[in-house]
Amino acid sequence: MTVILALLAAVSYGVSDFTGGLASRRRAAVTVLLTSYPVGAVFMCMMLLLLPGQLGLRTAALGAAGGVAGMLGVILMYSALAVAPMNVVSPITAVLAATVPVLYGVVIGERPRGVVWLGIALGIGAVLLVSRAPADHPHGPVPTRVLLMALASGVGFGLYFVCLAGTDHGSGAWPVVISRVTSAVLILPLAWRTGRLGVLHGRLLALSVVTGIFDAAANLFFLIASRHGYVSLASVITSLYPAVTVLLAAGVLRERAGRLQQVGLGLAAVSVVLITY
Repeated sequence: MTVILALLAAVSYGVSDFTGGLASRRRAAVTVLLTSYPVGAVFMCMMLLLLPGQLGLRTAALGAAGGVAGMLGVILMYSALAVAPMNVVSPITAVLAATVPVLYGVVIGERPRGVVWLGIALGIGAVLLVSRAPADHPHGPVPTRVLLMALASGVGFGLYFVCLAGTDHGSGAWPVVISRVTSAVLILPLAWRTGRLGVLHGRLLALSVVTGIFDAAANLFFLIASRHGYVSLASVITSLYPAVTVLLAAGVLRERAGRLQQVGLGLAAVSVVLITY
């Protein structure tokens, strides 16, 4: 169950990153989030009908902290996706998004079997390979500033995963509701201070709505996955989301994947098999 839910989270995150990154190439990331975050918040509140629970102080605090970390991660990633290839930026964020929760899992006493650790190592290696752009990539080398933004974004996502996993198991969907409402509220003053207030229309509005729905679904899938198994396993499988983003970028934007990236995608599939062994 953990693996299936984490894979669903990975697919949902991959779609959300693609549509959000695509919209951010036309408008600022903060402006895109002004639409996607409220949409996600409404979607998550509806999930309380299916996953009710008790909201305690610990869950509320971790949910809010996760909302802040996740918001910063998304802003940095969308900003990087707006100026660099998706098939490079997205996988780089996943390196830290996978590593931070794994380290957290070890600290709290998680001890997966050896073959599972091999799968985790291959999963992280797959992310590193997928992040390698071909030497003749039309966008040229990725600037150091963009790479740092992608890495910092991954830390934000990793902390978000840790916060969600640390909430009370009897809290239902409340952790993701609190996190998304927090993000939706904080994005308003941030947009105002940076001069990014604006209304989206047409295709950009549609992309932002799709982004909000898939991002909310991904958060929910990960939350449930982390409650059914190890945080380290759920986070690594979820962090394979770049494979979806890379495939969409290749099919829609014609961003060509290099040979190492293709090997990385295959290695990602092997890692999932080992993790589920």
